Amino acid sequence: TSHGTKNLLRTMRECNARRNVGEDESSAAGAQQTLERSISEYTPARHRALIAMRCCVSKRPFNMVQDPHYVEEVQLLRPGTSIPSPITVSRDVNLIYEEGSKLVKEYFSV
Repeated sequence: TSHGTKNLLRTMRECNARRNVGEDESSAAGAQQTLERSISEYTPARHRALIAMRCCVSKRPFNMVQDPHYVEEVQLLRPGTSIPSPITVSRDVNLIYEEGSKLVKEYFSV
């Protein structure tokens, strides 16, 4: 009914106002709101960085990306997403370490 749709739209606008999200932003395809209330879009690079950080911070093995439940979760949340191999995850972790250590060395060489 038109009255039901009106209530739905009113509630959506109230929710968006509480979250400080504009109407045009709330329907951004492939986007999600972050804790900082900004819209972030999926990119393969962000996905790989997140996997690398999860392995390091949570002490997960690189081959966790081959876990059938993890693969199912990723496909549920974003169908068609390509998941990197354990070798790629290992390379990403090493690259983050190498680049990060350069920044630490530069910071302390004052």
